[in-house]
Amino acid sequence: MAARILGMAQHAPSPPPTRRRRSSDPSLARLVESFLDHLAAGGASANTLAAYRRDLVGVAGRLAAARELGHVAELRLSQVDAEALGAGMAEWAADHAPASVARAWSAWSSLFTFLMSRGLARANPTEAAERPVAPSPVPRVIAGGDVSERMLSAAAMPEPAARSAWAERDVALVATMGLTGLGISELLSLSLGSVRRNSSGEPFLLAGRAGEERVVAVAPGLAELIGAYLESREAWLGAESPDAPLFVDASGQPMTASKVQYLVQRLYERSGLSGEVPEGAAVHALHATFVAEALARWAEVLRASLSPPPPGRRDPARRSLESDGG
Repeated sequence: MAARILGMAQHAPSPPPTRRRRSSDPSLARLVESFLDHLAAGGASANTLAAYRRDLVGVAGRLAAARELGHVAELRLSQVDAEALGAGMAEWAADHAPASVARAWSAWSSLFTFLMSRGLARANPTEAAERPVAPSPVPRVIAGGDVSERMLSAAAMPEPAARSAWAERDVALVATMGLTGLGISELLSLSLGSVRRNSSGEPFLLAGRAGEERVVAVAPGLAELIGAYLESREAWLGAESPDAPLFVDASGQPMTASKVQYLVQRLYERSGLSGEVPEGAAVHALHATFVAEALARWAEVLRASLSPPPPGRRDPARRSLESDGG
């Protein structure tokens, strides 16, 4: 009997496997991964995928924390409605730059567009949520006090051993970056013809490429410093074409980005400010600080302290012409 029962058991059909029911409220983290896989299959670069992941997971973390969840993996799709997303994005905007906020908002909109196309979401909460407005970033300034005076004074008194020192040029270059906010590439794209005056005789700089020029105001103090540089340059190099670069080195060759960066860094060091400069913001911080300290009050003193370049440092070609009576 036992053998018969055992035989029946061995030949009895096995019960069908239990099917796991698909969750009606999936994990948001899993949906994000599906979305990223979809982007990768479409040819998105690794950098693009990393940016999407950073923005989606970052804001999701704020949503999870607001619901007192232990981890973002516990956040479910149903918990991301317009109200929750709006609050999470507003919190995100409080400590992120406007560009980061706009990018994160776009990432969430794209995610829900994908989910709706797959029938996983009924609506896109970004269309109903209030889009946050990120506060304007506070310009980072250089601590230490009298930064503009210390930097310009150092530029007006070049290092004795520096073969390429040119006081008027160094002062004008640093002051132009400090007062106009032009980046190094914009600064180096300026030509002698970029220095202009309007119908009222007020100076300005015409910056940018042809067809994309923009007018950059020149404060009176800055105009004097640029004027002193141009006077010394004409005495040194003679008449030049308006297309010649505005800032050149001691040999008359165009300044390069590396030379400008080195000059600014050396001035920070000589002024005792290198430890106060915000990381990665040497030029932008210089502009914010100069504006805050109002450079104009130093221009007259600095102009009087400048002296023409030593005769021995003039352009060899220029000296040759002079020796020939040219």
